[in-house]
Amino acid sequence: MPKAKKTSSGRWKVTIYDYKDSTGKVHRKTFTADTKREAERMAAAYQRGPVLADLTVGEAVQKYIDLKKAVLSPSTCRSYLSIYRTHFRESRFGALKVSSLSSESVQRFISDLNVSPKSVRNIHGLLMASVQMFRPEAVFRITLPASRKPELYTPTTDEIKKLIEVIGKDRQLYIFVLLCAFGPMRRSEACAIKYEDIDQKKKTITVRRSRVQDENSRYIYKDIPKNYSSYRTIPYPASVIKTIGAGFGYVLEDTPTALSDRFSRRVKSAGLPHFRVHDLRHYGASVLHAIGIPDQYIMSRGGWKTDNVMKRVYRDTLTDVEKEMNQKANVYFEQICT
Repeated sequence: MPKAKKTSSGRWKVTIYDYKDSTGKVHRKTFTADTKREAERMAAAYQRGPVLADLTVGEAVQKYIDLKKAVLSPSTCRSYLSIYRTHFRESRFGALKVSSLSSESVQRFISDLNVSPKSVRNIHGLLMASVQMFRPEAVFRITLPASRKPELYTPTTDEIKKLIEVIGKDRQLYIFVLLCAFGPMRRSEACAIKYEDIDQKKKTITVRRSRVQDENSRYIYKDIPKNYSSYRTIPYPASVIKTIGAGFGYVLEDTPTALSDRFSRRVKSAGLPHFRVHDLRHYGASVLHAIGIPDQYIMSRGGWKTDNVMKRVYRDTLTDVEKEMNQKANVYFEQICT
């Protein structure tokens, strides 16, 4: 990046190479501004050329997604496109020139977003990555809203048992719940298990792929790289392996959306507190923690790369286990008092 020097007048100046004419003479171009950063920004924008310098924010975000599409996961690409369509494609902020952005204009855009703090961070992340691809020298001082602790409900073991009873003869949904609760598998992983991934002798299931939606909202199967923590072999109870049985092709033929919809209806018909398919994963991790399984084994079984998310979100204490532990504590303290 070109460096600015302060002139005797107090302003900042950057001189850069421009071109060499037919006689071999080198021509240079000078940019002067009141601040060092602005002078360097003007010079860098000129070096990148008029096409990139004149990009709107919306065009920059679109180009960023197009350039990254080949290396982004389908779900990430789908999320980025949704953000682009909603907040940048036809918005007033999206029509601004990338070269004109300032901390003030970006902060105003961020502050006016009427979405959750998590969504604000996702939008801000895409915006900054897109702008800095075409204006790498840009530095914006932005304050993001404070994160909120997610309000998650972790079902109890009794509630899981009741749900299983209500599911009844819906075999696809029954297996789906077993995989997600006792794995604990993600919804996308459970829906991508093949019979060939199941070792009937060792009673294990290997997670090799996931079923996710692409940018056009069509479900596709995506292989999980073997160096990722999500690629793992999970030991399951013998009864779960027996319930699934043997066969060919995919164990669950229904789409994740269809299974989730039926799951929600069964939770409601059972008279249980509302919880999502993903909360089965909370349940599985919480049970493992409650019965004393060390964190590294919970991470391995659940496919977490680090324990940050697991500790912050998934390792809630089960209500029924918590009551039991509190009762044991009170019995012990009662003995001391008497």
